[in-house]
Amino acid sequence: MKKTLILSITLILFAVQMMGQKARIDTATLRCKYTFTHITNLTKNTGYSELMTLDIGKNICKFYSENQELYDSIMKEQVLTAMEKAGASRKITLVSPSSVSQSREKTVVFFNYPIGKITVSERIIEFYEYTENIESINWQFFPDEAKEILGYNCKKATCTFRGRDYEAWYAPDIPINRGPYKFSGLPGLILRVSDSQEQVQFVCESIEKLSVPITIDNEIYGDAVKISRREYLKIERDFYGNPMSVMGQFSGTGTDASGNPLPPVRNLPYNPIELE
Repeated sequence: MKKTLILSITLILFAVQMMGQKARIDTATLRCKYTFTHITNLTKNTGYSELMTLDIGKNICKFYSENQELYDSIMKEQVLTAMEKAGASRKITLVSPSSVSQSREKTVVFFNYPIGKITVSERIIEFYEYTENIESINWQFFPDEAKEILGYNCKKATCTFRGRDYEAWYAPDIPINRGPYKFSGLPGLILRVSDSQEQVQFVCESIEKLSVPITIDNEIYGDAVKISRREYLKIERDFYGNPMSVMGQFSGTGTDASGNPLPPVRNLPYNPIELE
């Protein structure tokens, strides 16, 4: 029942926020696929893995789940079709598509968009967006350590980023100072990065040269709530601590029929990528 309620609220909000246009912001000339592994339940040492995409353009990079974009695209078509059939009644019914499932990882990171900043799109029931300055990561280099990844001779570097200690392997033969998620600043494309506890890992699976547009999907995020990174982290923490309290904000009530606060739901496992 609770899962059905969460899905229903999500689809309603999705329907409301579907209008807008995709904006082309750059052209990707390199596409890298990474297996992203995230341990979310520290008690059971379990989590999930997603195949994520890094599109690298001349000025802008986009890190996202292609599977989630496909799911969103199918849902968008459902919304438009349902609204057209509903006419003036505006009563629509949406069904989660069976041909493709939602991704666990819904974060979309636009690096150097706008210039000098990172724009991040997130969703927890509602759609959110925050912008932050590109942080200069203090990398420590280990020139004598090497590892082969996808046929490239990679070098090792380490850093501390947002509360975690990371080890990264980059390819000097690919002179692009970018990597998955928000990682950047090394003299070569980052092909692997993981934290010291191996709770957060990005491992490159393929690299492809191509020419495709990099778009920011205003059809999905046009009405996203603009907040700060700190504000989003608090919303995320509150949701995992008590999902019903956050859902109540969007369903119009946080109380039962007698006006009493809704009881907390069992806490969800919570181990964010960024600890601070």
